[in-house]
Amino acid sequence: MWREWFNFQQSDRRAILILSVAIVAVLCLRALLPRDELRLAEMTDNVAGQLDTPTKKEPVVAIRMHRFNPNTADSLELLSVGLPPRVARNILRYREAGGRFRRPSDLARIYGMEDTLFAQVKPYIEIPVERKAAMHEIVDVASLSAIKPDTARRSHPYAEYMQKKLKPGEFVELNTADTTQLMRIPGIGPVYAQMIVNYRRQLGGFHNVAQLHELEVLPENIGDWVHVAEPAREVLRINHMTVSQLRSHPYLTFYQARAIVEYRKREGDIRSVQQLMFLEGFSKADVERLQPYLSFE
Repeated sequence: MWREWFNFQQSDRRAILILSVAIVAVLCLRALLPRDELRLAEMTDNVAGQLDTPTKKEPVVAIRMHRFNPNTADSLELLSVGLPPRVARNILRYREAGGRFRRPSDLARIYGMEDTLFAQVKPYIEIPVERKAAMHEIVDVASLSAIKPDTARRSHPYAEYMQKKLKPGEFVELNTADTTQLMRIPGIGPVYAQMIVNYRRQLGGFHNVAQLHELEVLPENIGDWVHVAEPAREVLRINHMTVSQLRSHPYLTFYQARAIVEYRKREGDIRSVQQLMFLEGFSKADVERLQPYLSFE
């Protein structure tokens, strides 16, 4: 054996000697250290190994289905209803960029939100709607009962107010009416009238009456009093607008606007609606409601 030892090269003998010393040192250390210190050493090795691992483990959160508001929920609450970490991060980034969810269906457009996942969480989405009552529409019933009917019709402010409202068969043109004309619609006061005008400005005009139902606080029968004589014109010049300009439209999210701009940088101008169908984050329904507003010039 000793003859074979001397047959090794000097570097090989040095390596074998160092390895042997290391093995003996480890055995002695395990024999001398108390059990608790050994456990601590093993835990330290495990932590060190995890720090060296390039992949990051996502936090494990117990899933407990409950109602949540996507406009205020934090990351833990989003994870607790079964949303994957990537989707939860996209929701938070969308909110940080100024986005807001106005209705449950808006959540379906978040990148990474698959149809099956959205169907799972949809029943638990709760977005409070702030309803503002117009003070001029509140009627003092007690004071009306104390006045004779003829007198009430002639002099009471509510009677005069109702005389200004539209009669059956009368309509308001949705794309040209100002707030005064919109207030002639039964159930519409100054707050709702201004809301309609603001939404019309954001859209670039209404294409059909059904779009009013996107403002969920309006009366359900408002479509009986309005019509669209001149549909909205093209307002989205998607080959020239920036991300911030595109996302200001109610039908585009921040991620969709960014997908359009990034596609233009890679492939050039967008020439047809069909190209949008292949962009990340666009569904068929998204493209269909955008189509009347698109300009490819």
